[in-house]
This record gives sequence, C-alpha cells and structure tokens, in this order.
Amino acid sequence: MKRIFFTFIAFTTINYTISAQDSIVNQNININQQYWLDYNFTSIINENQSLSTEIGFRKIIPEVFNRVQGISVLNIKNNNKLFDFKKESPLIKSYHLGAGLIYTQNYNANDNLELRLIQGVKFEIPTIKPITLYNYVRLEERFQNKFNNSGWNSAFRLRYRLSTIINWKKHLLQFTEGLYIPLQTEFFFNLKKADRFNDLVRISPGIGYKSKNDWRYETYIIFNRTKNITETNNTSNDFILRLRVYQGKPTKQILDINEDDTF
Repeated sequence: MKRIFFTFIAFTTINYTISAQDSIVNQNININQQYWLDYNFTSIINENQSLSTEIGFRKIIPEVFNRVQGISVLNIKNNNKLFDFKKESPLIKSYHLGAGLIYTQNYNANDNLELRLIQGVKFEIPTIKPITLYNYVRLEERFQNKFNNSGWNSAFRLRYRLSTIINWKKHLLQFTEGLYIPLQTEFFFNLKKADRFNDLVRISPGIGYKSKNDWRYETYIIFNRTKNITETNNTSNDFILRLRVYQGKPTKQILDINEDDTF
C-alpha cells in the first residue's frame, strides 16, 4: 500500500522535472516552476497547547534562488464559546503565535534573510453536514535584510486561508484506507509590501495518506501568484510541486488533522 503511494509521488516528480525548462540565470520568470519539500512535527506542551514546527526547502526553476526555512507556531486550543450556536465546540477553534527564519540564497544577487512573526486564529463556519470549511486568519510581521548595508526593512501582511479535507468513510479497496484530499485557497493582503516575495493568491489541491502510526504524507500541485519574486520581475505565476511529511503524533492529541497549523 505504501509502495504504491510513494511510486505515485515519484512518478509525478519525474514527469514534473522532465517538463521543466533549462535553468538560465536572469531569464524572464513570469512563469516558473518550483519544488517545495518540508518536514513537520508537533510537540505536546499540555492538554490545550502544542508546538508545531516546519523545516523546509524550496527551489525555483529557472535557477533564481534556493530557500531554507524553519518556522514554529504555538497552538492554543480554545475551550470557551465566543458565540452560542448551540454547538458543543466553540466557533473559534484555536489561537496561534509563532516565529520563523527564512534564508534565501539568490543566484547573481544578494541573499535575503527574513525574520517573521505570526499571530493567527482559526475558526469554523457552519455549513452543510458533509463538508466543513476551516478558516485561518493570520497577521505576519516580516523583517528582511538583503545584506547590502541597507539594514532591515519591515513589512506587514494579512493572510486568509479557506480549507477542507475530504475523507472516505467507506472503503471499497484496502488501499483507499488512509487516503484523503486536502483542498486549500489562500489570499494575501500586503498591508505594507516587502522588497521581495509578496504573494497574492495560492490555490492548493492535493492528495494525502495517513498511515496507521499517524505519519502523514501529502502531495500538492499549487498555483501561486506572486509580486517581486526578483528585483526585476514585477509579477509571476508560480506552478509548485509540494511534498509534505508529518511525523506521527504523540498519543495525547490536541488538534485533529483539519486543525493542524500549516505554513
């Protein structure tokens, strides 16, 4: 079962790579391809709090930059009802506080270091029973240094993500056990633009597999609209292959699969 799933991922990656153009520094990248890989794990603090961490690597073709990043977010489960919808669970599911470092190694340009501070809230909008829509609103303070003696530049943006996960409750084949389909759409509102990397919209359909030991593996094909991906390109359309690995969770679980913090 696992072998078939990983064969699918490998086949997708190979086809994606073959279709890529040759990497040429400084060529126009209004349309580009990217590869994102990240490893995620969660540490339990107490029955209402956990710490989620992502360690990731990102690459763009044509060769413009390589990026490594580490982001940790404190997840605080909300047990108090803000509004009474006659539901057992509150409208606001959880609060999130975090920070991260993002280092971008640029080809033929100065590197970029970003310190990012994060404050977010997740809430659930009641909809039809088969589908639950999960909402995540996040404010980010971004501080960038381009290593050109200009010091630190500050920027602020608001992110709104709407997501859902489709699971199969009845399985006709054994292989379908553990499979799910994550769907995400995210909008970025740049309140004060950064010098580089101002995302606008991101659409992320994917497929995931959860093993019996709670490890999860997800593959996404993402469309991303970005401004200022380089110093000379104003806007670009990014087509991204993203592979995500989630370490199996501790026995004492706080947030379910739909409420995990993703970055």
